[in-house]
Amino acid sequence: MQENIYRKLLDNASDLIWAIDMEGKFIYINNNISEWGYDKEELIGQPLVNILNTKHIGKRESVPSIMGFHQTIEMEILDKRGDAYKVVVKSSPLLGDDENIIGVMGIIRDVTETQILEEKLKNEERLASLGRLAIGIAHEIRNPLSSVKMNLSILRKRLNPAGDDVEHFEIAQEEVANLEKIVMELLDYAKPMSLNLRRQNLHTQIEAVMATMESVCKEKNVVIKKKFDKNMEMILFDRMKFNQALLNILLNAVQATKTGGHVEIETRLVKKSPANLACIIVTDFGKGIDPADLKFVFDPFFTTKKTGTGLGLSIVRNILNNHDGTVTLSSKPGQGTTATLELPAS
Repeated sequence: MQENIYRKLLDNASDLIWAIDMEGKFIYINNNISEWGYDKEELIGQPLVNILNTKHIGKRESVPSIMGFHQTIEMEILDKRGDAYKVVVKSSPLLGDDENIIGVMGIIRDVTETQILEEKLKNEERLASLGRLAIGIAHEIRNPLSSVKMNLSILRKRLNPAGDDVEHFEIAQEEVANLEKIVMELLDYAKPMSLNLRRQNLHTQIEAVMATMESVCKEKNVVIKKKFDKNMEMILFDRMKFNQALLNILLNAVQATKTGGHVEIETRLVKKSPANLACIIVTDFGKGIDPADLKFVFDPFFTTKKTGTGLGLSIVRNILNNHDGTVTLSSKPGQGTTATLELPAS
């Protein structure tokens, strides 16, 4: 009776528990192995090294004891499907009734999600520091910039310039306007976000953003093709903030598209637990993003454009994060880029 209870505890543990003999072949493995794409019955008698294909070995710790070595190893391994997982493997000697070592037993714990969360927290802390710095810089710049703008306007009226002097004044005033725009983007990125959440029609707002894009699309002769999921639910979101985020994504897509080309925007209602997701997928067929740059695209001030502050996608991510949503980018050089925005749908 007691032995059955212990076996059930092992069989149904959330970690992968295993034991191998002195030849390195499985003599026990619990039910958790099914999450790795295997049937535990097929593994008995098979070598451990053939099953858990090592992609990368990280930190290793070995502690000697009277009974042998207890090891803790950080690894990145591939399951039967070829998916990679970051795991911690702990192993220790398996003793027989006579206290002699007859094999090795161990636990494999999947820490993929934990490490992703840790990286996310570190990134958020770094971005929060950047945000505080940005607010300080923006406030320091805004006042003297306003003074420059006002005095340029006064001087232009007083001096009544002619010829080339008119062009010089116009260039100066345009550059001041550009600096003001940068300062406003800095503040928009860094300041705490207040949302006015309402349950509303997602497709109506997408259509509204597409309408504001008409002049840009006509200028480049680019068409935006839509494909809406008819089962889409009413979604809780801030209309102004959502429009700002989608407009930024669409502008990037249109700017990346060749003259005469097209951009696709699609919506999907994805059934998930505990909440459904509303997905907005924007795809362009431009030159794509260099793989070396892709991991930095959401970092503030990072841009590959000749003009711009590099804050656009950072602001988009802030907006989605504040909606408990996500934004991701995938890209293939020479084939285009896909931006996916996800919002809770229920």
